[in-house]
Amino acid sequence: MRIVLTGMKHCGKTTAGKLLAKFMHCRFVDTDDLVESYYRDIYGEKLNCREIFTRHGAEFFRKLELETVSQLQTELKPESWVVGLGGGLPTNPPVRAILPQLGTLVYLKVEPEIIFHRIQANGLPPFIDPSRPFESFMEFFSQREKIYEEIADLSVICPGGNTPEQNLEKIIRELGIKSSINI
Repeated sequence: MRIVLTGMKHCGKTTAGKLLAKFMHCRFVDTDDLVESYYRDIYGEKLNCREIFTRHGAEFFRKLELETVSQLQTELKPESWVVGLGGGLPTNPPVRAILPQLGTLVYLKVEPEIIFHRIQANGLPPFIDPSRPFESFMEFFSQREKIYEEIADLSVICPGGNTPEQNLEKIIRELGIKSSINI
């Protein structure tokens, strides 16, 4: 089974993805890590996604995402895997066209207030207007949510009060994955 997790920044894609991959006994791939690694290999400098975006701009970053996901598509050979997508990756139309080929797209839905709180803890990203942070986040969230819902094969609501293990159980149940292994 091939699972691709999508959703907002800080919705729990990486945590859920690692747990799900462990449960399924398969590889977990985080596209943010791949973008950063690809950038480091090409340009010889280690930057995180936010730094790459800030330094080079949106167009450069979207091209880098496309190159990375295209490469991922050709490299993923195993029968099963779990991929965690960067939050903005599905907004990139050329990348969006590739996503269904990677596996079942699962949108992890988390309350916007929870996500906003998690994002704020790491400092406001460039897409949030510091003069009206929550309002600008909600506008951003609304735009993104439409895209996630449009591309998803399945949406899983992951309440902010849930533990990662509770969210994993919910994802497994909604995907219909059967196993004799205890979570």
